[in-house]
Amino acid sequence: MLLAEAKPVAVPCPENNQFKLRPADLDTAITPRTKWLILNFPNNPTGAACTRDEMRAIADVMLRHPDVWILTDDIYEHLTYDGFEFCTIAEVEPKLRNRVVTVNGASKAYAMTGWRVGYCGGPKDLIAAMNNVHGQATGGICTVSQAAAVAVLDGPQDYLKERADIYRDRRDLVVKLLNQIPGITCHKPEGAFYVFPNIAGCIGKTTKGGRRLETDADFISALLEEQHVAAVPGGAYGMSPYFRISYATDTESLKEGCRRIASFCEGLR
Repeated sequence: MLLAEAKPVAVPCPENNQFKLRPADLDTAITPRTKWLILNFPNNPTGAACTRDEMRAIADVMLRHPDVWILTDDIYEHLTYDGFEFCTIAEVEPKLRNRVVTVNGASKAYAMTGWRVGYCGGPKDLIAAMNNVHGQATGGICTVSQAAAVAVLDGPQDYLKERADIYRDRRDLVVKLLNQIPGITCHKPEGAFYVFPNIAGCIGKTTKGGRRLETDADFISALLEEQHVAAVPGGAYGMSPYFRISYATDTESLKEGCRRIASFCEGLR
């Protein structure tokens, strides 16, 4: 967006609303200069997802703003838990389809991050323009990656539920362990493979190593230096004081990581 001289405007998705987008906040944020709405549910970094009724309310806002296009990032489509039903805005409100670009890829659900395969669907004229820009700006995706993506998308899909159940168990483990740590509270997300713990109870304290924690970035830097645990500060996403943990790894590593975070927090003074 910055390359196109656009100004990104973040609309708050606060924890007291389960990190979800409130329709009234969206409506207030839209101005005559607004060109695009970008949605990402299930969300990175919070794991929040939209129910059909919640997406319906967002769609109703967008029907009142016919000049605003919508890009919906559905990359975590198959990673929802506890019976949560995924939905996307063009499905919920077909009247919006002529200005919706739906983006997806093979990286997350199919564990093909290194293959660098993404794809999108949208109005024919817009996709043609995207192809023209892409063809002049970057190299093309290699044929091997294309063939691999076609194979997984056209192949059996029954294992996706099995993989999602494994991620659900990891989520439950990490949320439970984090909520036992002093100074940390952790919301249980509906999807993706991240948790976004609140560390307000740790800010203003000093670590065993003598570092004062003024921000979530301080927390993450000290955690890496003193306990060798890597995470991402919430400030990187415009939300503080939080940090993001990915649970897309093995259970023992998650247990050990949470043990080290607990040791770090227990040493704060």
